[in-house]
Amino acid sequence: MAIDMTPVRTTSRTWLLLVLLAVASSACGPKTKQQRQAYGEKRTDEATLLLNEASNHLRELNADRAEPLLTKAQEVLAHPDVNLSPEGEMLRSELAELQARVPRVREEKVRREKQAVVERERKELEAAVEKQRDAVMEALFAANEALDALESKDAGSAQVTAASDALQRTRERMKAGKELEAKSADYAASARSTERKLEQAEARLKQGRRVIDFVSGPLGGSQEAPELEKKARKEKDIAARLSLYTEVRDRYRTCGSEAEKLLSEMPELARSPLPVKGRPMVLKAVATGCKKKAGLTQRAVVKLEKAKVKWEKAQAKREKAREKMEKLKAAKQKAREAAKQKALARKRK
Repeated sequence: MAIDMTPVRTTSRTWLLLVLLAVASSACGPKTKQQRQAYGEKRTDEATLLLNEASNHLRELNADRAEPLLTKAQEVLAHPDVNLSPEGEMLRSELAELQARVPRVREEKVRREKQAVVERERKELEAAVEKQRDAVMEALFAANEALDALESKDAGSAQVTAASDALQRTRERMKAGKELEAKSADYAASARSTERKLEQAEARLKQGRRVIDFVSGPLGGSQEAPELEKKARKEKDIAARLSLYTEVRDRYRTCGSEAEKLLSEMPELARSPLPVKGRPMVLKAVATGCKKKAGLTQRAVVKLEKAKVKWEKAQAKREKAREKMEKLKAAKQKAREAAKQKALARKRK
């Protein structure tokens, strides 16, 4: 059998396969320096984007978002072809700098968060202090107005009660902010100042109460004395007249002694006008006037006491004479009865 030695005819498909094989063989072969440099620059471009984004996050103190980007950039820059890029070394230096910033950024974030908490608490404290101070000042202002009312001419127990209640409300306001004194030196100083004002206000209340008690009590009693004295002058019964004059004297005496006592406790009231209607009166003048009137009334009391003693003696004599007369009448009546009995006895015989 003869063998055909004619060469096999090459088809277009065969040639295409040969070309692709040659290209593939060329691609799988060693890269040129130019190709490696181009690839390195591509990697540095990718790393630049990662580092820029990480840097932005670090500026925003977001280390948690920056750290994964830096890790990725480190992987990208670890490729050996990056060494052929002009920016490779610079980017690795920037990467190291950004990685070194991460712990500092975390610390700074913690510091700022703490600072923000402190600032928030400071503002909250300032707001609480301002609110508390306003409440205390409002209560203290109301208390001072109530204390001023104690000096009016129509002041009485109602005004004393109102002032006392107003001071109590101020005390309660102060107590409500007690915790702030330990937190705020400014408020603590303000609270001490308010405490001094409260002490002064309470002293005013004490003084006002004592004055009003005096005005409504001893002084008021002495002001009613002239009417009692008029009544005493018209009284015919000497004992009743003496009782009325004694009451007048006692009212003046009480007024004078209480006025002097008040002056000894509060000398500043000596020339202060008293809260009374009508003609203005000062405490020192009241003390002097009441003592003088008590002395004058005492003279009338002494005269009446003597007159009463004289009257009582005369009355005793009259009573004794009356009793003697009654005994005489009784004896005569008894004698008549005895004579009558004797006469009846003689008739029966």
